[in-house]
Amino acid sequence: MNNLLVLLALGFLMVSCRSNTDENISQEDIDKALLKANYNPIILERGGIKLIEFIDYPKFSDIKTTIASQNQTFKMGMNNIEFNNTYFNLGEKTAEETVHGARLNEGGQYLGVVSPKGTLKKVINNQFETDVKKGENIFLCYLSRSYDLSLKNPNASFLFKINADPSGCFSETNLSDTVIALLQPRGVFTVENKKNILLDFYLKNVQIGEGHLLLTIDNVEFKLNKWAPFWISGLEVGEHKISIDLKDKNGKTVKGIMPKQQTSIFKLKEVDFFVE
Repeated sequence: MNNLLVLLALGFLMVSCRSNTDENISQEDIDKALLKANYNPIILERGGIKLIEFIDYPKFSDIKTTIASQNQTFKMGMNNIEFNNTYFNLGEKTAEETVHGARLNEGGQYLGVVSPKGTLKKVINNQFETDVKKGENIFLCYLSRSYDLSLKNPNASFLFKINADPSGCFSETNLSDTVIALLQPRGVFTVENKKNILLDFYLKNVQIGEGHLLLTIDNVEFKLNKWAPFWISGLEVGEHKISIDLKDKNGKTVKGIMPKQQTSIFKLKEVDFFVE
């Protein structure tokens, strides 16, 4: 279905070009579209668990999110952190959200906020509240679709730090630190999502390159060579543990600044049809 849509879009594009100008679409653009149309998703299966690469989603290459650091001052204790988005509306429903049968965020599209020890926050306005403690307070912020799919272009996230001390606080933006974070699955899923549990992870200031990402689901291991989301199926009702470990070309672990965010325990439960 995806291949057909791409080819139809390519055909429409070629007709449109001919009707509006005397020039045809370039061979380079045709080759790129055909390459995309002929791309088959990665499929991995082991121990009764199946992974299928998720490819049918828009990339949103022009979106951007940044911390609004110009006029912000921080202090120890509770702070409101402001940020700005371009071409991406928080709180809106994603157009294709019901197509995939995935678990949905009731608040719509959001800015995900991850810190080294905290839980994942889903923010749907232009600021979020956080308790700044003494020392380093680090935050990875990324834009996400309403079905928990993070957007992975270079401008779809930012990493910043607040160094806090009773005598004063200062922030650092555009950090170059390495972040390897498991974003999904987290929390609770129902059997309605059993075939569409999203695996999504985030790499900031690091690439898989010649290495691989070691994914472990309930002691079943997979080697991923691409930063991409996957659908997980084959899991039974109950609690499941999932973790990621980025390896370099020599098989050594690449260390990030948020190691506790590389493991998650989530639950798959039956649907409650009757409530007393």
